[in-house]
Amino acid sequence: LKARSLELLRRTAGPSRTDVIVRYRDAMTVGGDVLRGRNLFIKHCSACHRVEGQGHEIGPNLATIKSRGPETILVNVLDPNAEVNPEYLNYAVLTVDGRTITGMIASENANSITLRRAEAASDTVLRDDIDQMQSTGKSIMPEGMEQSLDIQAMADLIAYLMQVK
Repeated sequence: LKARSLELLRRTAGPSRTDVIVRYRDAMTVGGDVLRGRNLFIKHCSACHRVEGQGHEIGPNLATIKSRGPETILVNVLDPNAEVNPEYLNYAVLTVDGRTITGMIASENANSITLRRAEAASDTVLRDDIDQMQSTGKSIMPEGMEQSLDIQAMADLIAYLMQVK
């Protein structure tokens, strides 16, 4: 039974993040269009990142991302869990009434905790109402951007982020 379960998990798992990154490496060499990249940023990234007055300040500030280079942008977009600052870890809270709330810890005190997620949505939960709380060990940024961005779109996004001031 264990062997069958492991085989099922292996078959249903998505591609490894390393395989996806290798497949998208050409995005760093094909020409990208800054305007298309800006529009892609607004559509796919601005729910959690703010650049040039667009978006929400949930995830890391991207103002200096160009100094880290296109490879870093590619890896961070396609494998957001490769390097996660503890400030951006996703948490799951199970409340005593059975609700599950997820997000990164925006604030906490002796009485409550506030979790923030995309588009600056947040929930404050009283500590007395928390049954369980645990870090998922993953970034609040989801994996799978390759499902929304082809190689050219990734090149466009990289071109846009490389010119951000």
